[in-house]
Amino acid sequence: MKDEYLKKSLGYRLKKSIPAYLFIAPLIILISVFSYYPAVSGIFHSFFDWRQAGEAKFIGLQNYKAMFQDPIFLNSIPVMAKLMLPRLLISIICPLIMAEMLFHIRSKRLQSAYRMWCLLPMVAPSIVGILVWRYIYDPSGGLAVSLLRAFGIIGANQNVDWLGDPNLVIGSLIFMGFPWIGGTSVMIYLSGLLGISNEIIEASMLDGASTMRCIFSIHLPLITGQIRYFLIFGVINALQDYSFQIVLTNGGPGYSTYVPGFYMYKQAFTYGNMGYASAIGTILFLVIFGFTVLTMKLKKSQD
Repeated sequence: MKDEYLKKSLGYRLKKSIPAYLFIAPLIILISVFSYYPAVSGIFHSFFDWRQAGEAKFIGLQNYKAMFQDPIFLNSIPVMAKLMLPRLLISIICPLIMAEMLFHIRSKRLQSAYRMWCLLPMVAPSIVGILVWRYIYDPSGGLAVSLLRAFGIIGANQNVDWLGDPNLVIGSLIFMGFPWIGGTSVMIYLSGLLGISNEIIEASMLDGASTMRCIFSIHLPLITGQIRYFLIFGVINALQDYSFQIVLTNGGPGYSTYVPGFYMYKQAFTYGNMGYASAIGTILFLVIFGFTVLTMKLKKSQD
């Protein structure tokens, strides 16, 4: 009798939940079609010699063997590290510094104004910012060259090819976005700082703690969640991003700004080698997935 009652109650609960399932069904279907199916299809086709104009032919692990023997792909890995590590540190540290400065502003009106100014860059799409920097880096008359000429660092007729010189292009791409504080990053940090209890801060001040002592001993330990968030998504975005290469450098000069994501794009849509591109995408997926799982395990162990 008890089992029958449980079955009936379960069936009753399921019946009552049918409207909720119907409401979320379109979302689940769209996510499956446009998010999960492409990823599964990419992993599946990574084992095929699949060209845009031909049929897919199963070749096993040949794409993966060719990938780790490909000098262009192997060279793209250290290039990605050179771009990722400085930009990751910048994206974590610079918004944090700005958030601390906003947090210590006593005037609420000024604090609100500065918060608005930090959010204003979000009005323009990111591609617009990249195009602006392309004009800043114009080798003949861009803002960067004009400033160097104004301070007498280079001659009046001398040019600097910021994006065409292999010795300058990596540093130029890292510098893009200066001062690196626009968008929601500052607001996320600031919300964490504003969530700290005033009693804790007042107690530290009564104990004679300096501002820097409060930041390192109170603020940073209590906003580790935000820092972890920027670390995880910063690494994921750095592994996936190749917008600078598409808009500014096309991977050049030579192969000096090739990253795995951009090489995957070139293989797929320039050379039509979809199977090889799927293999590169699968490797990127495994790296991102492994990093995410490792980070979550470390988070649980710390908690």
